[in-house]
Amino acid sequence: MLNKIIFTLLLTLPFYSMAEISEEAKYASFLVQVNLTKYSEKSERCRNKMRSFTLSSTDRARLKKLPKEASKGLTKLLDDALLQCTQPEIFNLANSLLILEEQNTLEKSSVIKEQVHLIRKLVFSKTSIQPNIEYSQLSPGLQSKLNKIDFLKYPFDMFVVIEGAWGLPH
Repeated sequence: MLNKIIFTLLLTLPFYSMAEISEEAKYASFLVQVNLTKYSEKSERCRNKMRSFTLSSTDRARLKKLPKEASKGLTKLLDDALLQCTQPEIFNLANSLLILEEQNTLEKSSVIKEQVHLIRKLVFSKTSIQPNIEYSQLSPGLQSKLNKIDFLKYPFDMFVVIEGAWGLPH
């Protein structure tokens, strides 16, 4: 719900003070809005794939052969899968956001600054280094085995995977 409120605010925010910014900044802001809309739509489709995920018996059996510590790598693999799923939209959004930020180094507009801040908070604040650290601490052999499991390259429900492979966490 909060994301929808922020998204709506992002779409309306730039129109309040457009008189104070250049045509280039207006266009850059418009591109960000277009790319944010495309990303949001694609992201929702990816999340729907994640929610509808089912673990096949073959994949369950394959995972059960791995030590439980393999579950520590799943967050990074899910992040990677969602990032891949939202391509090229997330790249286009990030690129247009960088262009807008660069334009704002000249403009110094509080409206643009707020737009950039809200988009970063909405889209890019979810990234964390911790999943990468946990994944890197797995043995190279275990990383290789996880990377060879095809379904982990696409949006999946991490809790379904953990429960199906190793049982409920304690």
